[in-house]
Amino acid sequence: MAEELLSKFRELLRTPLKKVFVCVGNELRGDDEVGIYIGRRLKRTSLKDNVILAYNTPENHIHEILEKDADIVVFFDAVHVGVPAGTIIFQEISPEKPLKVSISTHSIPVETIASIIQSLSNKKVSFYIIGVEAKKFDFGNRISEEVVCAAKTLTKILKETVEEFS
Repeated sequence: MAEELLSKFRELLRTPLKKVFVCVGNELRGDDEVGIYIGRRLKRTSLKDNVILAYNTPENHIHEILEKDADIVVFFDAVHVGVPAGTIIFQEISPEKPLKVSISTHSIPVETIASIIQSLSNKKVSFYIIGVEAKKFDFGNRISEEVVCAAKTLTKILKETVEEFS
C-alpha cells in the first residue's frame, strides 16, 4: 500500500503544472515538526522558491500561496489516523468534503484553508495533503526516528523527481 501511495506522489510531482509546497508544524511538539523538517530540506533544493514554511499557522500564508499562482498546493504535516508511526498518508483535499485524517497541529483545518484559497483564486487549484503519522505531540520531545525516516523518504523522492525532470 505504501508503495502505491508513493507512486501516486511521484505522478503528481511529474505533472507540468505549477506546484507550491506548504510545510506545517511546530518544532517544539515532537513529531509535529515533520512538515517543517521536510520544508527545510526542500529549501536547499531547486524547489526552494515553491516551498512555504507555514509553521503552525498556514492560514497566515494564504496570500503568499495565492501569489505563487500554483495549480497544485501540497500540504506537508503530521497526522493522527491510528496507523503505525511514520506511515505516509497521501490524499487529495476537496474543499467540499472533510478529510479522513485528523490534523491536530493547527486550529484551522487544511480543507478550510483550501476552500479559502480556491475562492480567492482565479483558476481551479488542486489540493493534497502528505501526512506522516505521528507518534508523539508532547512539548519538548524530539521528532521520533520513525517520522524522521518517513520525512527523509519523502524528501528523497522530491529531489530525485525534480532532478529527473530538470
